[in-house]
Amino acid sequence: MPTAGDTDLDTPALALLWAARETGLLEALVRGSGGAAEAADAAGVTERAATIVVDALIELDFLHRVGDAVEPTNRALGLLATRDLRSIGRVPTALDRFDAYVALPRTMGSGVPPIEADPETLIRHRLGAAEAVDDATVAATVDAALAANPDADRALVVADGPGRHARALADRGLDVTLLEGATVAAAVQPLLERKRVALETGSLADVEPTFDLVLTVDAAWRQSAEENRFTTLGIADALVPGGAAVCVEPLRDRSGAAVAVAAAALATGNGQPYPEATVREWFADAGLEAVETSEVPDTPYQAIAGRLPDDVSGV
Repeated sequence: MPTAGDTDLDTPALALLWAARETGLLEALVRGSGGAAEAADAAGVTERAATIVVDALIELDFLHRVGDAVEPTNRALGLLATRDLRSIGRVPTALDRFDAYVALPRTMGSGVPPIEADPETLIRHRLGAAEAVDDATVAATVDAALAANPDADRALVVADGPGRHARALADRGLDVTLLEGATVAAAVQPLLERKRVALETGSLADVEPTFDLVLTVDAAWRQSAEENRFTTLGIADALVPGGAAVCVEPLRDRSGAAVAVAAAALATGNGQPYPEATVREWFADAGLEAVETSEVPDTPYQAIAGRLPDDVSGV
């Protein structure tokens, strides 16, 4: 979700954590065996800086004291580890986004976000944050999708990251396929092993029209308008006649998260939050009818749903 990187940390706390990560102090504290002085030496920062950071991280429940040393708490486990997506949490991707905001003036001048030194780690951070989205938000999103076609049996979920929505649909009794890129698929496959979710990689253009529900969540704002137009055409082509397409997004003219999403999009990619009329236009151009927009309860998101006509012989 667009707010998947949100945490209970305020801006000063994020800035302190970010600076500690950038200097190597965070790694020295989490993986080292000493206290502030030893971590300061390892990271090449002043002992004063290390002491202030240690006190803050103890206050924030990332560290606790053991004699003269400090050790990481359970909350700190996801700060440097990326192997298990379920252990990462929301903080690492919040720090990545903070890093992108710091580079925003340069990005605004070039039109291109900085090239990342370790893009795979950033992907895993993003997937970990998506995995940590609260169950109520996932359930509300799935409810909105199923409202568009309550009788759906086969669902395709596109670019769902760790597959929270795909797994939730499977738990509701649907046969579900998750379509993802190869890098993401390799990372999330362990999460799907015991679920009725078929994980597929490849292009949406190659998907056979066998689904009566196709769902995308948080996809449009990450892409350009032309990419979204192409994606919506592919979604419509994957539907059986009478099937429903559902796009869950923070709409620019309806969502309270629109400003935050716009900043994230500008800092990290080539998309933006789009107004309702634009998304409806993509749906209409793809031959989807009876387009309706509804609020996803207790979230800043909207669900735009449309149906492929029962008779598409003339389309």
